[in-house]
Amino acid sequence: MALREVILTVLARGEMTGYEITKDFEAVYVHFWRASHQQVYRELARLKKDGGVTVKVVAQESRPDKKIYAITKRGLEELKRWIVAPTEAPRPQYDLLVKLLGCHVADRPVFHHELQRIRARALEWVKELRAMRKECLRTRATWSEHDQILYLTLRRGLLLGQAQLKWLGEVSEFIESGKLPH
Repeated sequence: MALREVILTVLARGEMTGYEITKDFEAVYVHFWRASHQQVYRELARLKKDGGVTVKVVAQESRPDKKIYAITKRGLEELKRWIVAPTEAPRPQYDLLVKLLGCHVADRPVFHHELQRIRARALEWVKELRAMRKECLRTRATWSEHDQILYLTLRRGLLLGQAQLKWLGEVSEFIESGKLPH
């Protein structure tokens, strides 16, 4: 997946300014895709050049002109092709796995401290996702199909976070005691 497809997916729901797109990234997409404001605007420029989006400029008083982006028929066709194309399995690249494989050459207490730092960060992330889930469920009766799909992405994040916490606990136990989980 590339930033291009994420932006086309966002715009397939309706016209938006670049600012609104970046706000969506910060609120929703941050849990499975990261992009800076600069990256989003660069990709919007490429999409415009390639005919995937159009831009409508709206003049504003005492502010810079507002650019409203819309997906084109060409962009929608590109997105449709991408959606039905084969999806690769998630890449298992994770620095911590390599560090774990090499931890025998490091100071175990220092490595264990790093594990605890990562575990605390994962715990915060899971708490955040649980709070989002609780908030989402309050309005469940009025969900659109898009809201339901967003909930499914939230569930994936929660399940991954819970698995990460369990695994980090097992690694921590091994580092402390040398015992493997059953």
